[in-house]
Amino acid sequence: MTVAVFLGPSLPLAEAESLLAADYHPPVRQGDIYRLVMQRRPSAIAVVDGYFQEVPSVWHKEILWALDQGIPVYGSASMGALRAAELAAYGMVGHGKIYEAYRSGHYAPYDGEIFEDDDEVAVIHGPAELAFPALSDAMVDIRETCAAAAQAGVIDAALRDALVAAFKRRYYHHRSFEALSEVLDAIGAEPRQAALLKSWLPEGRVFQKKDDARSLLARLASGEVRQEGERQSFVFERTTLWAQFVEEAADGAAAVSNAERDVLEELRLDPDLYLSLREAALLCLQLAAPAPVLVDEEGRRAALDRLRHRHGLMSRAALDDWAESCDLDRAGLDRLLAFEAAAETAAAEAGPALDVALLDVLRREGRYAALAARARDKAQRLSGHKTEAAAHSALSSGALLDWYFENCLGRGVPRDVAGYAAGLGYDGVQGLLSALSRERAYRVVSAATPGDEPAGAVPSDCGGVG
Repeated sequence: MTVAVFLGPSLPLAEAESLLAADYHPPVRQGDIYRLVMQRRPSAIAVVDGYFQEVPSVWHKEILWALDQGIPVYGSASMGALRAAELAAYGMVGHGKIYEAYRSGHYAPYDGEIFEDDDEVAVIHGPAELAFPALSDAMVDIRETCAAAAQAGVIDAALRDALVAAFKRRYYHHRSFEALSEVLDAIGAEPRQAALLKSWLPEGRVFQKKDDARSLLARLASGEVRQEGERQSFVFERTTLWAQFVEEAADGAAAVSNAERDVLEELRLDPDLYLSLREAALLCLQLAAPAPVLVDEEGRRAALDRLRHRHGLMSRAALDDWAESCDLDRAGLDRLLAFEAAAETAAAEAGPALDVALLDVLRREGRYAALAARARDKAQRLSGHKTEAAAHSALSSGALLDWYFENCLGRGVPRDVAGYAAGLGYDGVQGLLSALSRERAYRVVSAATPGDEPAGAVPSDCGGVG
């Protein structure tokens, strides 16, 4: 089980990791949950901290979408508590005193005022490099600390309420117990109580946000996680605004790094290897998020074309002989084509998550390092021979395709080049041609150096570059 946790100033990361082994992320912002599900498909998501003002806050609808995908989403302490209270009716699971206060609209013992503002949990904090240190005190922590002081008899209820009201009037950036003396003077606190509170405060402070975050992680660590795949009863509406959000989130998604993208280009140059590893990647995605794949007749016909091209079965007789050699009757061949078509459909629907899964499969299979070394060698050589690289980029698309398929792969150019490119994850036909022009230039440049060969050639050496 892989739980993804969005965490910032509410709880130190080291302490969080001691409570729950999870995939930890910085405070959540708009688009993060959508991209996380698309790229990593966690078994559950826990939102503790999130951004309020500096960048757009996490959108309610992307949380609803995650729930609709069958992924449990939990919230506590800060932004998580706020969103959980707002979305509890739709299945988001809230946890802790702060969440309960948002749900009820009251924060005990301050029952005379409505509790609903997001600034109750907002703080300013330092950068990620310093582990998001809080630079102000959350209003809920001030409330809880003042309530504890009154409960302990250090101050009376009147001073408790006056202090809370005075801190509440301050902008959240300026809420801090470091300003306690200033606030006490401003409200005219009785000197004896003021002195007692200052003396009690260092040991008596309550960090409610931290307590709620710790409690949620402990709950998840105990195994109390709703079964993934349990869909909610609401109907998720894919509105025009949602479509726009998805497009913008996809544009901003850093599913893979530039170096990883180069590795995938090297892998795609060996289509048989790519397709075999893609099956493993799709299996990983399917195991993580089982979902039915529907295949139509057009998909089956396309699968037959791919099968024929892959094995050189251009005639009906060749196809029949191949099926017989594989002990496939008509029903068996139909079953194989259905499997092929389902794989293509699943790959198309996986989106950026497929590339991430492929990279993980490459690493698991021990193939990543060789492809990465080849990609680096290619980039270095072509950067030093830009003239040759430009010359090969100017070749016609027909010449490039003939060179690659006939000389490198030993097979004919597919009838549907666009379908071939899409099936291998290229960015259209142009993406395929760009990769081929770089590959051809790389081989020419390498051959021009006596005794030098392309690093870890993928696929097997092409029979000529003329």
